[in-house]
Amino acid sequence: MNVTELARQLKITTSELLEILPGLGFDIGAKAIKVDNSLVDKIKQAYAKHKKQERLQEKEADIEEIKIGDKEKNKEESDEERIIELEDNIIVKDLAEKMDLPLNKVMTELMRNGVMVSLNSDIDFETASIIAEDLGFKTEKSSQNKKKQKIEKEKILKLEELLDKNKNSEIKTPVVVVMGHVDHGKTKLLDTLRNTNIIDKEAGNITQHIGAYKVELNDKEITFLDTPGHEAFKAMRSRGTKIADIGIIVVAADEGLKPQTIESIELAQKEELPFIIAINKIDKPNADPEKVKKELSELNLTPEEWGGKTICVEISAKENKNLEGLLEMINLVAEMENLTTDKSRQAIGTIIESHIDKNQGPVATILVQTGTLKLGDNFISGNTFGKVKAMIDHLGQNLKEAGPSTPVQILGFKQAPLVGDIFNCEISDKEIKKLKKQSSNKNIKDSKIDTKKDTDSTNLDEDENPKYATLNIILKADVVGSKEAIIESIKKLEKEDVKIKIIKNNLGNVTDKDILDAETSNAIILGFHVQTNTNAELLAKEKNVKIKNYDIIYKLLEDLEEKIKNITPSKTIREQIGELKVLAIFRTAPNKTILGGKVTKGKIDKDSTAKVIRKDELITVGKIVNLQSGKENVNEVSEGQECGLEFSGDANIEENDTIELYRETIV
Repeated sequence: MNVTELARQLKITTSELLEILPGLGFDIGAKAIKVDNSLVDKIKQAYAKHKKQERLQEKEADIEEIKIGDKEKNKEESDEERIIELEDNIIVKDLAEKMDLPLNKVMTELMRNGVMVSLNSDIDFETASIIAEDLGFKTEKSSQNKKKQKIEKEKILKLEELLDKNKNSEIKTPVVVVMGHVDHGKTKLLDTLRNTNIIDKEAGNITQHIGAYKVELNDKEITFLDTPGHEAFKAMRSRGTKIADIGIIVVAADEGLKPQTIESIELAQKEELPFIIAINKIDKPNADPEKVKKELSELNLTPEEWGGKTICVEISAKENKNLEGLLEMINLVAEMENLTTDKSRQAIGTIIESHIDKNQGPVATILVQTGTLKLGDNFISGNTFGKVKAMIDHLGQNLKEAGPSTPVQILGFKQAPLVGDIFNCEISDKEIKKLKKQSSNKNIKDSKIDTKKDTDSTNLDEDENPKYATLNIILKADVVGSKEAIIESIKKLEKEDVKIKIIKNNLGNVTDKDILDAETSNAIILGFHVQTNTNAELLAKEKNVKIKNYDIIYKLLEDLEEKIKNITPSKTIREQIGELKVLAIFRTAPNKTILGGKVTKGKIDKDSTAKVIRKDELITVGKIVNLQSGKENVNEVSEGQECGLEFSGDANIEENDTIELYRETIV
């Protein structure tokens, strides 16, 4: 094989290949043109191992950096005072408060940077960091975010270490994650490939959970992961890239790149996941694949046919056009990646979905990544453990064993595991005994009811002037992924005037206990893909507890947004419009004064609010109920004009008093 062809397959330059070969143990000469065919596979395997080791070292360095960062303290007090911690997202008003700066100064800086937002807008960490630095502050991720990041990196590193222990390397079935924007045809593509009709089973034809399916095509197996495209499921899409070998990013030829498309590309690049762009819907009259390729090239993803390295395949999932070409490209990429595994060892995998079934208890979907999983195997996953009691594949068939790249649903967990946790059967009897002892003193990890001072689900602050309302929610969902996505979306609905408290979030159907908890905390119950048992329904009517069940996340969020609008407390905004100097008092009564004066500033409107000021002190407040100019009733008098007016309120007004006029607006 030519050296240049081998370099192209390894996605590096010829000079880079010749430079790295001696270090891999293949000294073929600095100016070699060809490589002995018997060495090609060995070079590919050695290079793949070399790249994996490099990534492992980089991740170890990242973790070490986080550990050092956690221990270090700021040395100078002045610097310490100028450092602020930020979450992944922050409201503009909260950012100003963190920096103890006037809101208008922060808004001005945002506009100067071309960011046009309101005080209640949500901005990301990167944008907030730029603005803060421009205003003289240093930023860093909040300690909670750092901890999450640290745990996530350690989890990935541990999984890679476990997978790297393969002794008997065999060719592995590729795991392919399908990503992209909502309604660009991801599920339809899978539907056509496996000749089933999954899409019709999804509420609103929107994929709401991660699905994993093993398909046999042309005597070769491929495992596909379907990830939802809706913005609320960002975390679920991110999970898909961490366990896949290859990515397919679906782009509709009639719409081009959209926010979730770009996000999917960024996730794949971040995880160093090789990906193929599937330009779908080429059958549509307004399809424009060339426009898609142009948009890709603007992101430095030049298509192969334009001289770049980005693989693009034009398809129509609806009409089954060129899907063979897409599958051939998947197999080619898999071959270039030299994917290997070890069937002989005990199973290692990842939890890709988790829920609690009312009849079967905790259930989880596992993607076996190496080894063979068998009935009766002991396992540990995150903070839970168990023994495999049953294994079911995506067709509902019971299995006795499952090899690498096989997605299976498992029964036998002591409690529902967390999505993304490592599933590990390499565990001793001693470790199992220890876990059993610990679990006897530990409750299942579920969010607990919080009834602190919550006396009303739409409580106003016990303040003379209410600042915000509180909406209490109990959330019940069918699976962990949906629950996390809904919680994340609900957080974004919170406003300055309305605080949302998710006081309890569990998996499973709505029960009697949920009703009692809702009554205690005056909460509404939101259910997603769950049911309410008969006793709970009767109890809810008796206790006057509201239960709302949903199948589509859009509808849940829309209804919640409407609820928030309805409970948002109104405010009275006063805007000063003018001032008047009192020249004469014509008539007084207990709650009325007829007087004459001159408008010294702005204007006076009929029905405007009036404050009477004497020697910089507030004397009384009333309203202008009648206004005359030149013996005619008018609605408005401008600056410099004299007028007569009727003041409604306490009659304590004297000549030379100043009357400030305000317009009141209720919002």
